[in-house]
Amino acid sequence: MTALQPEITALVARQQRLAEGIAAEARHQMDPAEGPIEQAFMQMACDHPEACTCPGDTQ
Repeated sequence: MTALQPEITALVARQQRLAEGIAAEARHQMDPAEGPIEQAFMQMACDHPEACTCPGDTQ
């Protein structure tokens, strides 16, 4: 099982990157009428910087 560990780790990391990309695309495609929901996503990103970055971050 330890011989497969690098492949498993890579697959998990890839899945996490894909999930983050899908979430970002979903936010990008939101209807403008759903502005309050988009604002909530942005606030969540600011409240949880370890998972997201805020507009204007210089990182």
